[in-house]
Amino acid sequence: MTSALDQLIGLQATPERYDIAQQDLIPLQLEAANERLQSRREQIPLLKNRASTAGVDKITDRADLVPLLFAHSAYKSYSENWLLEGRWDRMAKWIRTVSTYPLDGLDLEGVDGLDGFVSRLQTVGYYVTCSSGTSGKPALISCSGADLKISATANVQEFSWATGVQPEGDRRFFGLGPRTTVERNEHTRIALTNAFSSPDSSFQLDVPPITVGSIMDMIALRKRIGDGSADPSEVAAFEQLSAQRQKAMDEALSGAVDELIACREHKLLLTGMFATLYPIAAGVRAKGFDSSHFRDDTALLVGGGLKGATLPENYREFILATFNIGENRIYHFYTMQELNTPFPKCRSGRYHVPPWVIALPLDEPGERLLDTESGEIQGRAAFLDLSLDGRWGGVISGDRVTMDFSSCACGHQGPTVGQDITRYADLGGDKISCAGTIDAYVRGEA
Repeated sequence: MTSALDQLIGLQATPERYDIAQQDLIPLQLEAANERLQSRREQIPLLKNRASTAGVDKITDRADLVPLLFAHSAYKSYSENWLLEGRWDRMAKWIRTVSTYPLDGLDLEGVDGLDGFVSRLQTVGYYVTCSSGTSGKPALISCSGADLKISATANVQEFSWATGVQPEGDRRFFGLGPRTTVERNEHTRIALTNAFSSPDSSFQLDVPPITVGSIMDMIALRKRIGDGSADPSEVAAFEQLSAQRQKAMDEALSGAVDELIACREHKLLLTGMFATLYPIAAGVRAKGFDSSHFRDDTALLVGGGLKGATLPENYREFILATFNIGENRIYHFYTMQELNTPFPKCRSGRYHVPPWVIALPLDEPGERLLDTESGEIQGRAAFLDLSLDGRWGGVISGDRVTMDFSSCACGHQGPTVGQDITRYADLGGDKISCAGTIDAYVRGEA
């Protein structure tokens, strides 16, 4: 007999996955959550600690999941000195506390920097993703090979669900943003290219890929510049590097403009962030081209926010009008590095939570599950992603969101997240009650 977990994950390939009422999903989700707890409790040290502390042996209600959730800060709770001093043995022990599988066979001899550490982890099946590190240091989150496949497949399937564009390999794929060396991102890019285009019919912005180590180095340097501890030579090197990167980006954007104009009569799939798409659209307009020169079946995959970029108020309309992109051909989604699957936005402007992800709206401290039967509610976003293999899928995020567990205006069922998403850190603070205990445990202080 197929397990509840397999049944839920199997819905990934079904077109009716967003047509299941919440009350019909809950029993299956709770059974699957209990399966995950029983199989992972002895494998993930932090989960075992949380379950023992809370006295939770079995999942029978969604409220049972709350004390088992990890604060998002758990994935950045390593000691920064371990990273700066190259204590890779300590970093390996730390990442093991929040991951599923052992590190048997990991050789750390001669590791040179964070990029070298990440590469060595891959030799034993640990694929690390990295957050932006806006709080001062990045989260380092491990995935398994199974996670890479599920995440890549989900992005292809949710793109088709949101836009109606089928994976027929008949489009010119444009990657209009810098690549990273993060394996999950690369797997997703390759999956999208293979599904909707081909390697020979794809374009990638011509800038060097961004590595996990370079992200960390830049964060650390900005922090030292901000607190005044950076010496003049570091500041000068930072300014020179920034100028070089900006020059390379300007040249790459110019090349993208020319390539888009040359391919304007083809079916296109554009991917990127608005902050990069806007100057490209402006460059196309500057050369005398607009919507009248592009086909009306161009599709767009856009991820992330503006990331600090300053754009005109009409930036979105300007981009869509430039490339003749209809609202029905846009794939926008909500997700976070701690999750494995995206939540696609529907025509009514709400993000749909996949049935293998349990949505758990909490109060601001992250201690109590809010009532999910009272219509739209506002609270702290928390989730249990049951598709995750390489780590525990339960996370308390730093986002304040609105959730609704009734039918969506688009006609689909199941929980949805509204577009009004705000970081608690931007509202004056992001204190999650369980974070202190978690931080102490994973650093070996509790």
